[in-house]
Amino acid sequence: MISSGIGALCRNFVNEFFTKLYTNHFPVATLTVNVIGSLIIGFAAQYLNDNSYSYAIIAIGFCGGFTTFSTHFLEIYERYLLKSYKMMTIYIVSTVILSIGACYLGYHL
Repeated sequence: MISSGIGALCRNFVNEFFTKLYTNHFPVATLTVNVIGSLIIGFAAQYLNDNSYSYAIIAIGFCGGFTTFSTHFLEIYERYLLKSYKMMTIYIVSTVILSIGACYLGYHL
């Protein structure tokens, strides 16, 4: 529970950082947390026992609070409503490719 809260706070810091840094309408913050979370969970899956407390704290707690599946889909839907189909497609494809790649990298470090 505590690690999930820490993950959510870290996600908020990333969101605030990118909101100040980028003024465009591409959801860089959500993409970033999902890719970093995929890297961390790939690493945890490879090197931590999935029945251990450390796995629960890092993979389930921290990554569960840090990454955001629901916000990702909200942002996709918002691009759909704005008829920004190109940006929506780029966002979907980049999230899937970069997140799977990050998970693979974390697993094989």
